Amino acid sequence: MDSLVEGFAARAARIPVHGIGLSVDVFSPDLLELHRTLEQAGIRPDYLEIFKAPVRDLARVRAALPGVPLAYHAEGLWLIDPAMRSATPWRQAVETIARHAEAIGAGWANHECAGKQFGGYSFGTYLPPLLTNAAATAVAANAMWAQEGLDEWFARKGRPDAAPLLLLELPPLTYFGFGNLPVSEFFARIAEGASLGLVLDIGHLWTHWRYRERRRFRSLEAFAAEFLATFPLDRVVQIHLAGLGLHEDGDPADPLPHWIDRHDAPVPAVLFDLLRQVLGHPALAALKGIALEVDTKAVPAIVEEFRRLLEEPACRKALLNAPERAGLPMTMVRERVAGSADRELAELYGAYARVASGRESLEQSAIAPLGGGLDPEGLHRYFTRYLPHELVCWGGDLAELFPAVWTSLEKRGITAADFLRFWFGRPRPVAAPYDFFYVKLDRWVEFIGEAAPDLMGQVQKEAEILRALHTELNDEPAVLGNRT
Repeated sequence: MDSLVEGFAARAARIPVHGIGLSVDVFSPDLLELHRTLEQAGIRPDYLEIFKAPVRDLARVRAALPGVPLAYHAEGLWLIDPAMRSATPWRQAVETIARHAEAIGAGWANHECAGKQFGGYSFGTYLPPLLTNAAATAVAANAMWAQEGLDEWFARKGRPDAAPLLLLELPPLTYFGFGNLPVSEFFARIAEGASLGLVLDIGHLWTHWRYRERRRFRSLEAFAAEFLATFPLDRVVQIHLAGLGLHEDGDPADPLPHWIDRHDAPVPAVLFDLLRQVLGHPALAALKGIALEVDTKAVPAIVEEFRRLLEEPACRKALLNAPERAGLPMTMVRERVAGSADRELAELYGAYARVASGRESLEQSAIAPLGGGLDPEGLHRYFTRYLPHELVCWGGDLAELFPAVWTSLEKRGITAADFLRFWFGRPRPVAAPYDFFYVKLDRWVEFIGEAAPDLMGQVQKEAEILRALHTELNDEPAVLGNRT
């Protein structure tokens, strides 16, 4: 058996079956209130996977729910970036994951196989990796460095067996994706180079069919069948199920909706069909948990959808059968992938960011050869509708945070489009751990200094107040010194 497979199998064997649970945020909705509501409804979750939050809040949840298995959903470690170890504070990100996992006793730490920063550019929501052999090799190498960092942190604590297993999650597509590999083969390439586990998100899988593979597979079922034949299902430790919904300006009359990953939206029936198809595959040998992702969702909807998930016979059957399937041959791609220079791949990621932001045309870009199967309308939708809303409104609407300044800019004819051009006007070094609110405030202050310098003093004062409030609510002592 391949040493990487043995390494994964040994780690996975230490993790008990968690069951059917929820992937949740501590605050939205309030986790402890949600848990009480579910208990009162007679549908207590078997486990909880908790999204990144300050240690004090994670410890509070752990103390309040002593008998509930907890797992961790991390953020801020950009494993897709070929320059991760040379150009990002990745060790700090790994240490944050370790502290958080320790606080709740997590057996695994899940992270999207996606990025919000690469090539010197920052985004507010995830962009998927370039689906190429070289990119898969880079992800595998970064994942091994990250797992080693987690192992070392817990070893220094004298608890080497408590280090969580790193899981990579199938990322969503928000209208488009680039690459020359099917996403299933991309993950197979990662699995042959790293002893990590995987999270298969059912809604994310739908977006890959909708925005990248629909021309090859008119049927979702046919696409899923080919995906499952190639994807390394023997590495899947957890399955996610979450809602899909339209962006703010989406047209509900579209014959095939332009759905994107939205945890506040309902789970459509098509995803339950897809879930059953996935759970019925015999190679799903390491499954430990199935979670409904519910952050930002209304509590009554959570109760209804979680009850439906609990009543799905395929879920319990798959969890019970996983130990029996563990003896089946492992999915391995035996042909090793040739390495590619990190610098060349990093340049491609820079081009990717410029194309995704509309600053560079695809036809004249270095990533043009990776646009096979791309829906040009989807890419245009992303950088003309979704991205401007993300930068201006998501995580704090600038018009509401700085109302007087925003009104003054409008009177001068300075628009959100000008801010977008400034944001992606040049690459910037990444010096601090990722927090989109801090990035947004920094860019806004820089922009005002260039576009309306007479308003600079006012904006700096208001931004400093907002930073202080955000720091008080969200930061931890271990990272405060890294903010600039």
